[in-house]
Formats: sequence, C-alpha cells, structure tokens
Amino acid sequence: MADTNPNRRRTATPPAVGRSISVRVLDEDVRDDLAVLMRAHGNAADPLRLAVHLLANAYRRAWDYGDVPDGTAPHIIGVRYALPDGTPEQVPNPANTAYPHISEVPAARAV
Repeated sequence: MADTNPNRRRTATPPAVGRSISVRVLDEDVRDDLAVLMRAHGNAADPLRLAVHLLANAYRRAWDYGDVPDGTAPHIIGVRYALPDGTPEQVPNPANTAYPHISEVPAARAV
C-alpha cells in the first residue's frame, strides 16, 4: 500500500553491514576532491569510509557535549592532522594565516 502522505520524512537507516552503497559524483569539485583522497588511498571506497567515520565523530561529539541540538548538523570549521612522526600539526598563527578566525583554545585549568 502506498504512503498517503508523500511529504512524510522517513527515518533514515544505514544499510546492513556488508552491503554496499553508491554515491553519485555530481560535479567536478567532488570528482577533484575524491581524486585528491585517492592519491593517498588508491581507491574510492577507503577515503569515503574514513570521511564518514571522521564526520560522524565530529557530529557525535557536538551532540554529546550539547554544543549542537541532537540531530542538527554542526558547522565543521576545521580539521587538524598529525605529521608522519605522529606529532600534531602546528596551530596556525592567526596573524599569519588566510583564516584569521582560527585560534588556539586554551585548555581548562585544573581545579
């Protein structure tokens, strides 16, 4: 039987473990971004899995900390990476960057 309310929003459920999904490359920007990731991973699937994992962690933290209402997409403004030896990248100096809104947030003091 067809749904009588075509505007009803369905609850999203991910595919079962072991099932594949497909992603349509809609424009040249997405294609170019995927090409960059494939330089490190050699295929399209691994960087897509990693991207989903990293983005899900960011959303989960924003929701768990209560910074963003549950179910609302947080606005991701940056990513940090580790150097090949495992040390974190240097935090850019806002005076010397194209992103002056980025700043290091000081750690909370122990009570």
